Amino acid sequence: MLRISGGTLMALVCCAALGSGSESASAQEVPIGPGCPALYVLGIQGTGQSSPTANPTTDTGVIGALLGPVVAAVPTLVQRSYVAYEAGFGGAVPGGGADPYATSVASAVTGVYDAASQVVAACPDTMLAAVGYSQGAQAVAEFARSVGSGNGPVAPDRIAGIALYSNPTRSSGAPVFPGRPGQVVPDPAPGSSGAAVGGVQLNSSASTGAGIADDASTYGALTGRVADICADGDLACSAPDNAAVLRMGAELAAQADLRDPIAAIGSIHSLLSAALGDAWTTFALNDFHVQGSDVDYAPARTLTQRLTDAADPRTPSPTTDDVTAAATQWNEITAAITSNPVGVLPKLVGQLSAAWGQLVADNSDLINPAVWIRFADTVSRHNGYAITGQMNSGIAWFIALAHDIAGSRP
Repeated sequence: MLRISGGTLMALVCCAALGSGSESASAQEVPIGPGCPALYVLGIQGTGQSSPTANPTTDTGVIGALLGPVVAAVPTLVQRSYVAYEAGFGGAVPGGGADPYATSVASAVTGVYDAASQVVAACPDTMLAAVGYSQGAQAVAEFARSVGSGNGPVAPDRIAGIALYSNPTRSSGAPVFPGRPGQVVPDPAPGSSGAAVGGVQLNSSASTGAGIADDASTYGALTGRVADICADGDLACSAPDNAAVLRMGAELAAQADLRDPIAAIGSIHSLLSAALGDAWTTFALNDFHVQGSDVDYAPARTLTQRLTDAADPRTPSPTTDDVTAAATQWNEITAAITSNPVGVLPKLVGQLSAAWGQLVADNSDLINPAVWIRFADTVSRHNGYAITGQMNSGIAWFIALAHDIAGSRP
């Protein structure tokens, strides 16, 4: 039986990786001025590094190590503010709020939407950029995907650049610029010459795996202006590909009340029961096909996908009609097996055995010691982006963006 070790769960809490909604961030007034800058940068901190009352212009945490030097280098061209939000992981991380991770991320998304809208309304000629770390990177990534698809609060041509560090939604093996394999120089800000940006290169270690909440959605019109920086071995953004149970556990933890052991046990038990019920409903309703006295298991999605979908807070739960239809379908399956056991059972056993084998393969990394050696120092890798100099190229990029944008003005 596959198990998630205590160390892995602690790494999940330390990395705070997953989820998707509070209203405190939306009430924050974005500080602008004096005057409107060439570039306004919005920052979203990681778990435990912000709060609803955090000072929006104080450079702290991992993101402060990037934005502080940028503003110091070009103070007349750049202004910045941080989205204040719970930055919580169910009360389990010191400094973070009591909100479950999923609720906290959604609050940050609301906050960055509102902040971007305020800046654009107040400063029609100012370009926007955003940077996020860990939980904050997930919120910024969601913002970037919505803007890139044309469904965001601002137009894509108002975004100069997006920098993501330790992004939990990073897709498997994603390059530094998702959708642009091999690219290391950012695309220029819309309407600028790109002369300064052309001299900047963003490099990252070759990170295998995917974020613990991987999302294969593209960045649309922002492709080439979104950088996704991940240190190999950082469990938040480069989790093993074949570790479905790990991802399911992270999805459940993202929604749980983790303030104390008793609350955590009850909360996770409730969430797990609901997820297994949802998975069973979709499994029974969509993956079995009944024709008279014959039954086939021909899955539209694998068992792994059914389980992780059900645990993901972004997946809508089955409706009451779905639950009723699944029960009816199961009655038809059992009736078919009862009426024709010799013709149905051997075939179903073979089909379900193959599905179980795939489920085991989808979790093979969890029992591979070589894989876990790679994550032996995952907490230090997750926390080390500023210390190891991995943000230096981001600092150079944002400074170059400000120069290019200012140089493009009449």
